[in-house]
Amino acid sequence: MTRRIVLIEDDPDIAVLVDDMLTDAGHAIDVRSALPDGAVDRDTRLVITDLVALRGYDVGAARAWIARVRRAFPEAAVIVSTAHQRAGIDGAAGLGADAVLTKPFDVNEFARTVQSLLGT
Repeated sequence: MTRRIVLIEDDPDIAVLVDDMLTDAGHAIDVRSALPDGAVDRDTRLVITDLVALRGYDVGAARAWIARVRRAFPEAAVIVSTAHQRAGIDGAAGLGADAVLTKPFDVNEFARTVQSLLGT
């Protein structure tokens, strides 16, 4: 069963890598470089997001970004995929996400996390 996934990633190389990996696994992917204001999407089941809005890591700003993602995708689980190592230390609960994967991430761990959150 295909579950719709949104990827919010401003690095085009990482976006292509993740898109290819998830498409090969049979998922429908919507790749975005930003999150539009005010839109609400109830069909997406998983959002994988970089901390796009942040140029430097700040836990409060990261929590605000995840809260904004959750408002836009109220039915979706959220994975934070980021190069900010501090986000990994703060963890999913600290950021308000379902999982945090720091870049460079292990492809197998990434796949297991996606499968777990989609219930597959």
